[in-house]
Amino acid sequence: MLTEVLSNHPAVLVREAVVALDEQYRLMAEHDHQVTLLRERRRTARKWWQILRMLSDHQEVRALRVRRPVVDPGLQSALASRQAGMAAEDRAVHELSLLPDTWRLFRGYANRRGEVDILLVGPQGIWAVEVKGRAVLVHVDGERWTFEKFDRYGNRVDQGILQDRRGRSWGRQVGDISRELEKFLASRGLHVPVHPAVAVVNDRAELGICHDPTVTLSIGTDYLLAAIREAPVTLDSAARDRAAALVRRDHAFHSNRRRTRG
Repeated sequence: MLTEVLSNHPAVLVREAVVALDEQYRLMAEHDHQVTLLRERRRTARKWWQILRMLSDHQEVRALRVRRPVVDPGLQSALASRQAGMAAEDRAVHELSLLPDTWRLFRGYANRRGEVDILLVGPQGIWAVEVKGRAVLVHVDGERWTFEKFDRYGNRVDQGILQDRRGRSWGRQVGDISRELEKFLASRGLHVPVHPAVAVVNDRAELGICHDPTVTLSIGTDYLLAAIREAPVTLDSAARDRAAALVRRDHAFHSNRRRTRG
């Protein structure tokens, strides 16, 4: 398996969250230092008989301590979620490396419909794989993806819809990107299907009710690997090289376009 990194968006998000948390901790430490300095200055400046001044100083220091910055729990939660997502993607890449060297794995391919974590190009075609790291029970009914989350005692603690920031289900998200890539390849003379897939990589993830899925859904990567190996051979060596070159070209175009807009 040959691996090529086009972008590493999860790592960027983790770094951003770490930097933001470090800044909050720095502000807290700076505030505590200022409180300590104020307390010491007031203590050395007043005389022992200045009882009223001592009370005033105490109230001022106490008021300052009340205004102490706090760490945003939402940011801590976001960091934990992003780290889990990055770990799931790394694990998926490691497990997909079981494919032979006739396969090439791209990390972080993006087009105008979004970004997918893994893009595989090999004899059995092109596979776009979105990796999720949620510890949930996944239900699929066509384009409607939902989840249930249970604690260690089997009590349901959460439920909801599985979707991206655009409101697309996990299946729709990777499906849109796959169809866009398929159209781009066809416009360049390479007519090959792009197979969309979602891999939920978490030891506590489970598959619930699954009806009429529009993409390959795999809890872990075993089912995905089996589906890839059972698919018919559609790309020879020359076609794989051309597909890889077009993937790089398309990704670079849309990355530059995003930077320009930014």
